[in-house]
Amino acid sequence: MKFVRTFMFICSLSISIPVFATVGGPESIEVLGYEAKEQKVYILRHYEDGRGRLPQLYYYQFKNNKNPSKIIQVNSLYIHPKTKKIDYDQDDTQFNQALNNIKKRLQPLQPSNMQNRISYSQKAIKQVATWYDPEQTQAQIHYTFTVSNSKFQSKVQKAIAYDTPLKVVQQFLIPKQNKMLVTVEYLGIPFETGYNIEDPVLLQKK
Repeated sequence: MKFVRTFMFICSLSISIPVFATVGGPESIEVLGYEAKEQKVYILRHYEDGRGRLPQLYYYQFKNNKNPSKIIQVNSLYIHPKTKKIDYDQDDTQFNQALNNIKKRLQPLQPSNMQNRISYSQKAIKQVATWYDPEQTQAQIHYTFTVSNSKFQSKVQKAIAYDTPLKVVQQFLIPKQNKMLVTVEYLGIPFETGYNIEDPVLLQKK
């Protein structure tokens, strides 16, 4: 009986203590490859949080495109077969089948070791409420920047971060295009302990 009373007491304590589930997570970029016929580079943005939504597919279009540095979001792979609406929380079977068909047409990009530089044209800091207490504030940094190296340079980019600095974490040369793709990482999600966001940036020949 003494053991039972002790066990019930411990259980009552565990029930009374609030449990906070971790639901945040970083956003990372997976570079899938280059489709030579259509002259496209495909990438995936993975959302590594508790929601479990499907990754977002994008591509850069170089063929007959006056603005090749503009990234294009793919919506067609997310149409739910029953509702006929975009649904990022559906079962991933249909999405993975369509994605695998795209991957079969792609060739991997060549990794690069060029020395890239992030140049800031603007850095504005404002104080915003923290996620856990609206009475407390934290610094939110609005960056305007470009990425460049000895051969390539990006158009002006923007990022909202909660720490410094921004950094290039992936870089690839694009075949037959005189272009380069890099990803820039920064602390972009202030929720919980803070999570990194990774953004793709296209660089064109100077």
